[in-house]
Amino acid sequence: MASRHVDAVHDGDYGKRRLVVVAVFDVVGFSAAVEANEENALAAWRALRRHIDPLLAQGGGRIFKSLGDGLLVEFTSPVDATRTALHIQEEAAKLPPVRDVRFEMRCAIHMGDVIVEDEDLLGDGINVAARLQEHAPIGGVLVSSAVLDLIGGRIDAPVEDLGTLQLKNIRRPVHAYIVGTGKRAATAPAIDSFERRRPSVAVMPFADHSLQSEPSAGPPSTYFSDGLVEDVIAALSCLPELVVISRSSVLRYRGTAPDPRQVQHELGVRYMLSGSVRRAGNRVRLSAELADCDTGGTIWSDRFAGEAADLFDLQDELSARIVATITPQVQEAELRRVLRKRPESLDAYEYVLRGLDLYYRFDDDQFMQALPMFERAMTLDPSYAAAHALAADWHTVRIGQGRSADSIAEFREVERLSKLALTLDRFDPRALSLCGHVQAFSFREYEHAIELFDRALAANPSSAIAWLRSSPTFSYIGETREGRRRADIGLRLSPYDAHVFYTYAILALSSYAAGDWADAVQWARKSHALNPRFTANLRFLVAGLAATGQLDAAKTAVAELLAVDPGFSAEAFVRTHAFRDPAKRELFGEHLILAGAPK
Repeated sequence: MASRHVDAVHDGDYGKRRLVVVAVFDVVGFSAAVEANEENALAAWRALRRHIDPLLAQGGGRIFKSLGDGLLVEFTSPVDATRTALHIQEEAAKLPPVRDVRFEMRCAIHMGDVIVEDEDLLGDGINVAARLQEHAPIGGVLVSSAVLDLIGGRIDAPVEDLGTLQLKNIRRPVHAYIVGTGKRAATAPAIDSFERRRPSVAVMPFADHSLQSEPSAGPPSTYFSDGLVEDVIAALSCLPELVVISRSSVLRYRGTAPDPRQVQHELGVRYMLSGSVRRAGNRVRLSAELADCDTGGTIWSDRFAGEAADLFDLQDELSARIVATITPQVQEAELRRVLRKRPESLDAYEYVLRGLDLYYRFDDDQFMQALPMFERAMTLDPSYAAAHALAADWHTVRIGQGRSADSIAEFREVERLSKLALTLDRFDPRALSLCGHVQAFSFREYEHAIELFDRALAANPSSAIAWLRSSPTFSYIGETREGRRRADIGLRLSPYDAHVFYTYAILALSSYAAGDWADAVQWARKSHALNPRFTANLRFLVAGLAATGQLDAAKTAVAELLAVDPGFSAEAFVRTHAFRDPAKRELFGEHLILAGAPK
């Protein structure tokens, strides 16, 4: 990609700005070698420079700063920069020692906006590249997501996802990847990683057929379809479980009908979302399709329509509906793929998917198998916050299901795992939401829970799990209108979730807490139809039926509750329930006992 020059000079700039690719090479152990024998160390460095400088020139690189023990190199193409860096590391590994000194290097590549001052480059883009270098493997190459998006499929080398890195003196996290091989230093900086093999998706430019149906519409304009795609990419990018290719990397497919396998080869993605938009008068019709790039087959397709009285509102609505629909489709496709693999070939993310599938069934045997899946994920990736949070929530549910042999010890484990999850990742919406629910339900730390939910929604305002898991806490503290609002938003954001029974149970809780017992029964019945073993829902179904005078149906529900939780005691349960108001806990107990539940 040719570099883009910007002639306008902004206030406070030293000179012209331009977008460049910067590679930073740093010699490992240079200071120690100089201290041991300065003459030998400098001779070895000069010999290395004589070898690598011509390779940089051949690859289109320009050295704009030499740091004594490192180089800052400008490239105009991310592909050329990465290929050249890999070639240099490969050739440097073959060089013999000079005066018994042999240097190895780290290299990081980033693309960003810089300021040009004479022959020097300055600015944030240089700082990011320099800080990324500290995380690069010895003898290897590390690239930022800005670079990987543009080299995907064009570099014949393995790629390892490091997740987001918190760089020194850089406020925003930067997503990074290792390209090729290299040995990880024993003292390499800790990384803030979600998962090494997350599913990836490319959102293709949507075809805009409006002009074909409206010949008088004026000059070509694709602002509506472009804005729709931008909104979808932005929303999907907030989900830590997905890798989303940047919009700039997919623009080259505009006006084409890309084949999913070709897109996978060129961008390295697993899924492709494509679609078309047609405007006719005030009506807008949208078609969208999600394809599996491995097979080329269609996973999901649908059509949406709306009135174009306010195009921007319609754009927001359609993008939200697309994201709400395809997100669970990707998760289901990932689960089907994982279930075909042997356990010994799974990685941390895939163990979490298997664990979630077992966890939400609430069958005793399968539920018990979920925890080892989460524990295996934690072993494979000790920094995986969501796995720790899910394990904490598993223990909470086990206590709530009446299956804990030692609830005190299990509560300690809940506390340990949730604290660890919050330490590992302060920005993961799933981990924050699960830990927030644990804080409210298990420890009655309502204010802390709300703080965690606020952080989850700040990280991703469209996180269905954050909206849904926060709803019960507001119901517990008596803010039932807010609890219902959050549950409604969560359902709207993820109406096709495979575990939507859990959402229905949250709605039943919010309605019961508000005293709308008939509505609570309706939601609890919907949840029960999908999962009859979920005791948290069964208890509100029992109480709601009793409160509305449906005692025969309530007694039947009690029998189902006791079949799942034979040791259930109404008085013991409500004594420790998360409702903050003692009167509400007492009323809950009265309804359960009225239905025939054991005291």
